[in-house]
Amino acid sequence: MTQAQLRQTIEEMAHMPGVDGCALVEIGTGMVWHHAGGFDDVELFAEAASDYWRLYTRLSPHFESMGKLRASIMVHKKGRLTLLPCSDGMLLLALTGPKAQLDWMQWQKKVQILASLVEAF
Repeated sequence: MTQAQLRQTIEEMAHMPGVDGCALVEIGTGMVWHHAGGFDDVELFAEAASDYWRLYTRLSPHFESMGKLRASIMVHKKGRLTLLPCSDGMLLLALTGPKAQLDWMQWQKKVQILASLVEAF
């Protein structure tokens, strides 16, 4: 696996219809591995998202009966922020517009490809 494949996959995801931008973030540190699309303050989003995911990790025993969290979507007035685990210790952030129509089945396929690339890294 090369960094080029990882970057290419993230670029493809960022250019899917309905996606404004996405970033691959290390959960423990908030460090952005790569980002693509319309992300003005990617570091701020990444840090906040990794903090949110660490909070979920601390509180996850309270939600065990529901199973593992597969995604978190926060809907804001001007857009949606979707967080998905992407292999151990990594998080995928996606920004979409407030009414964006996204092919979530295709998105999930891309997330699986990205997770495989991360695991091979």
